Amino acid sequence: MQKLIEYIKKIEDSNLIFFIEKLSDLEKINFLNLNKKIIEKIKKVINEWKNEFLSFFLWEKQFENLYIFYFNKKEKQEKIDFLWKNFLKLPEKFTILSNKDENLSNLVDASILSRYKFQDYKTEKKEDELNIIVNKNTKKIIEDRLLTLENIILARNLWETPPSDLTPKCFSEIVKKTKFKNTKVKIFEPKQIEEERLNLIHAVWKWSAHKPHMVILERIVDENKTTYGLVWKGLTFDTWWVNLKPENWLYEMKWDMNWAATVFAIMKELDRKNLNINIVACIPLAENGFWSEAYKPSDILTAYNFKTINIVNTDAEWRLVLADAMSYISKNYNLENIVTIATLTWASLIALWHRYAAIMWDNRSFIDLVLKKSKTHYEKYWELPLDNYFIEKVKWEIADLNNLDRNVYAGSSMWGAFLSHFLDNWEKYVHIDIAWASINMYEPYWFMNKWMTGFWVDSLSKVFLELK
Repeated sequence: MQKLIEYIKKIEDSNLIFFIEKLSDLEKINFLNLNKKIIEKIKKVINEWKNEFLSFFLWEKQFENLYIFYFNKKEKQEKIDFLWKNFLKLPEKFTILSNKDENLSNLVDASILSRYKFQDYKTEKKEDELNIIVNKNTKKIIEDRLLTLENIILARNLWETPPSDLTPKCFSEIVKKTKFKNTKVKIFEPKQIEEERLNLIHAVWKWSAHKPHMVILERIVDENKTTYGLVWKGLTFDTWWVNLKPENWLYEMKWDMNWAATVFAIMKELDRKNLNINIVACIPLAENGFWSEAYKPSDILTAYNFKTINIVNTDAEWRLVLADAMSYISKNYNLENIVTIATLTWASLIALWHRYAAIMWDNRSFIDLVLKKSKTHYEKYWELPLDNYFIEKVKWEIADLNNLDRNVYAGSSMWGAFLSHFLDNWEKYVHIDIAWASINMYEPYWFMNKWMTGFWVDSLSKVFLELK
């Protein structure tokens, strides 16, 4: 629970968080009438020029404790690194006061993203009570930032939801019930998926108890402007089917819909913004389950654009559902650009660990803008190669394409190249592999919690807002 408050004296029963960078900042908390020992301790830390988190017991009705975040720019530590580590130590009731306006957003990010907890299935919930001290200059900025954070949390919450409660139909219903201002929603039911010959989506699902759906979100601001197509997968549960995952990996397979959660969240975020481009987002939703009629290794499937695909591994399903979705929007919309976001390749984990998402292909202006933003944003990207070698390598002898090559380990580049065969109108293309940046299995860092981070919602929304 967050409240924006302009008068700090109205607050009771909380703890005060104060961010400072220089000695003169202390004047802002003169109203506390701190004793000399506390003031001397704070001054000593400032004079030593070392980043420090200080705690003081006040025992007052308004604020029980005072927490001081002293940050020195000359230290090599990143500001967000300093914040997230110490925000985890705070109690559940706290009030944020910043030394200057430009630091307030970082403090709000740390208070909400760093301390994220998924509690929908807990019998006893513990929610932070957060007060944010704003002024006339910061009120609108923080109100806007809280809406962005709400969409990042939406992506995280969807990923954490059990697959029994987030089937393809359930997911599509959530999108359908969302109150968009400027976005049109289309839902393809299972019968329509068959009628449209979206054979790859149909094959991945065939025949789980939970039938597939496909969601299309259209944000058309001006038909004369550039249109981007965005394509993500939403496997609400992925068993690998015949190529069954090891037992210790099956639990996490609800995560295969996190890309769908991300695009839904980003479209919600962009719906309330003034875009200079048009966006058509396509989310194929399916469950890769067990059944005797499901597709098998050595099957050859026919895609929406009639290209044939040899199935080497039934777990390489995400590139199948993306291929059909790409072909569909390429044929049915006048697109200049397509961006795909997936995947779950171990290659990206080995190359970039959990800290970076891979980006590749030929839309140079888009990639350059993403990489530029990445230098100053907490969501980081790194460019990987994707050239004609990989494009040719995914071709096969008895079908047009292979859905896996056991001998090529550059998985991010290889399967970005696979998807390029479904650009039916030669659109400019970017493939982003966010797998292990969005699914942080290792350790929390900065504003990224462990498990689903909501990666992409914040950074790429800013990129799309700058495109023309």
